[in-house]
Amino acid sequence: MRVVSVYPNFANQGGAQDVALQLAEHLNKGVKPIVLVETPLSDIVPAYSSRAEFLPFSWHNVCKLADGNTLFLSHHRKNTSLLLLFGGMMCKKLPLIHVAHNTFTSLKWLSYFPETIIAVSNAVKANLIEYFGVPENRVQVVFNGMKDVRNDKVSELHSQEIHILLPGRICPIKQQVDMVKALRGKLTNHIHIFFAGTGEDVETLKKEIEGNAQFHYVGFLKMDEHLNEYDYVCLFSKNEGLPLSLIEGCMFGKPLITNGIQAVLDINKPGQTGFSYPDFEALVDGLNKLPFPDSGYYKQLSSQARKHYETFFTEEKMIERYKRIIQEEMNRFTK
Repeated sequence: MRVVSVYPNFANQGGAQDVALQLAEHLNKGVKPIVLVETPLSDIVPAYSSRAEFLPFSWHNVCKLADGNTLFLSHHRKNTSLLLLFGGMMCKKLPLIHVAHNTFTSLKWLSYFPETIIAVSNAVKANLIEYFGVPENRVQVVFNGMKDVRNDKVSELHSQEIHILLPGRICPIKQQVDMVKALRGKLTNHIHIFFAGTGEDVETLKKEIEGNAQFHYVGFLKMDEHLNEYDYVCLFSKNEGLPLSLIEGCMFGKPLITNGIQAVLDINKPGQTGFSYPDFEALVDGLNKLPFPDSGYYKQLSSQARKHYETFFTEEKMIERYKRIIQEEMNRFTK
């Protein structure tokens, strides 16, 4: 059995792309995986280009690959809808599983889903059921899992300060600019926030933090190389599917700081793995009371964050679940 992965955009690096390739590689052990894309092949980022055989997503290629022994694992609702259409045009059903990575409130009547759907979080599952009207028994939640890359690299000493990393695309959804406006002038001097990532709001963010000693922009970071330099991992987005940066934080034993949207609370358990605040006003108060890394409470949160990763978010657990669901789908298809 072969698993062909489908995701339209590999022109930039991101969480959905990372997971799609991670699954493609592990579900096709021993052979180079095939990934169908809409990105021009010359525009695929170098970090991805050698990891799979990328082919254009087209009627021709789907027909060529649909040999009855190939399952399509689609990570985008437009591609999933088109795959269902292609199957109808070929007068046969394609073995197809849709992986839902995020929540949506648009294009309801143009979105079609197969019998088997994987949601990466409980928030995504709820969105499929409540907005798209998908029957609950067709949706299984499989948390994204990450390879354990925690290391014992000694972090930079800053014992009199608390360093908080906020990684992610710099954009309105992630609220970095709004956060700076809300927190500026209200934090105690020992709190420092470091924004990592790229995106459309980078220049606006730089202007907002210019001249402020407590906010820092550090560009794109390789988390496994730099996470030990920080004490907490923070995310305060308007919307998320299942944020990989929080999983990485747990992996490295970093307590988490988030708001209360459902997707982040699949990872951050307030009082166990970190802290959750409903709005920026509460965040200000919470940040000013954060325990220092040498405190007993911090060490307890750190240990529990690491255990939470080991229990729910390892790569092995994710791959095992996907393999089982794929085999069940192929068995159903061949009946």
